[in-house]
Amino acid sequence: MPLQVPTEPFIDGDASAHLEELINGTLPSVDVVPELGTGVDVELVGPHLRLSGTIGLGRFRRLSDLVNHHDGLIGLRNATILRRNGTATRVTAPTIWVSPAEVTLIGELSRGTPPEAPPEFRIRKDPLDLVFVTPGHTLTGQVHIVEGGQFAAFIESNDPQFIALSEARTRSLADRRIIARYTFALLNRRHIVATTVLAPEMARGRTVL
Repeated sequence: MPLQVPTEPFIDGDASAHLEELINGTLPSVDVVPELGTGVDVELVGPHLRLSGTIGLGRFRRLSDLVNHHDGLIGLRNATILRRNGTATRVTAPTIWVSPAEVTLIGELSRGTPPEAPPEFRIRKDPLDLVFVTPGHTLTGQVHIVEGGQFAAFIESNDPQFIALSEARTRSLADRRIIARYTFALLNRRHIVATTVLAPEMARGRTVL
């Protein structure tokens, strides 16, 4: 679960403050086709917007499969607009659609045991600890690359759009007191400003630049 740190209720550039001024309470419901499959509780974090809710996986087995193979906006059920520090605003919506291209990080809030791929699809991978800088955060986390693969080839690729991270920890650039932790998260590689391998003396998951 994310670690919430109090801060000022209004921060310039934080969309939640403007939305809370504009909207007070729950937005009206709209008719949508019910989604089949498992629902995953998530937080979506971007440079200027943070919100929580549930994403239906539909025909997909994992959140990463859905996000990396979905065209257009993604529907978030039972959504709550959050302040930059993660506290909830009064603005909620039964359904809200979000552009994944504008989302930096998707963190799972209640991660159980992920389903295993069939044996014929399993690929041996090596863990690698990294540090990232994005437009709004610094992050640390562990990625898994194909056994024997090169880090440069992995990070220079455009595919998949969202990189899976284990033990992710983020720190806001706008307010370094705001830190969040996720056991599993997806990082939008198009939001990566810089990245490098985490120094061995840094404790993974506990240190952020």
